[in-house]
Amino acid sequence: MAGRGGDETLAAVVHRLTTALLLDGPYRPPGADEDAVVEEFVAAVVTACTTGPTPALAAAGAAVGFATSRHGARMLLTTDPREPRAWGLVVLPAVVGTRNPDVVVEIPHPHFDLRTEAVGVGILDRIDGALLLQAGAHRHAAAPAWARRRVDFPADVSHRPDSVFARLAAGIVAARGTPQVQVHGCADREGFDVVASSGAAAPSALLDDVTSGLRAAGERVRGGGDPGCERLSGIRNVQGRLAARLGTPFVHLELSRSLRRDPARREAVARVVADAVVASRTRDGDVTTGT
Repeated sequence: MAGRGGDETLAAVVHRLTTALLLDGPYRPPGADEDAVVEEFVAAVVTACTTGPTPALAAAGAAVGFATSRHGARMLLTTDPREPRAWGLVVLPAVVGTRNPDVVVEIPHPHFDLRTEAVGVGILDRIDGALLLQAGAHRHAAAPAWARRRVDFPADVSHRPDSVFARLAAGIVAARGTPQVQVHGCADREGFDVVASSGAAAPSALLDDVTSGLRAAGERVRGGGDPGCERLSGIRNVQGRLAARLGTPFVHLELSRSLRRDPARREAVARVVADAVVASRTRDGDVTTGT
């Protein structure tokens, strides 16, 4: 996607797509009769992370409602938020190779957790090998009137293993051993700005680096097990449980509203996360950073 007028930034593209997600928008999870085409799409995305986008990826995406477009060196796959198959936004790495993607940056509640997508794009701006995975519908889209628990909301992809979001995360992480960084938002709380946790997964050096980096940036950071933060720890999170099963790093971030409203603080979070990913991947091998 060249952008409107040829000068629309990736941040502007993602923000525009995000603000189109409505609380009362349509949504449905894939049906059993769609499992095969969803798995073909997941496999095509995984392949594209090592070989680059191919016509097979566009065809597999079209079969599940994803349109493909380009923005600079990155390919975007997007669904229409006006359609029930509002299943996601994927921004592929800008470069491909045997170690890509370097990290899956996950935005499960776009437009509900305001400006979390800006943090995600900020990470991509710093790591060419990062992949962005974002939900394609508002968290409350198509929710029944009686819904109270998170699992009762069909579009709450961090708690629904039947979502395309969850299946993409599972496919990429299982195939590549890729770390996940998932960005959420919470209301302002007394005494802290960020809750950084590993969800159901084991703590990792990546989590340690993110936590220490955010503290050095001036943010008040609590851990997932700290008193008063239990409900902000992501322990029931589907992607965190995936990481626990596979033994891969998972970083679950809850960012306060005040932090998310401040562009400088959002950029600082993105920088800290990107630096931590680079440090983690450099310990294990090469990482591809942005310019």
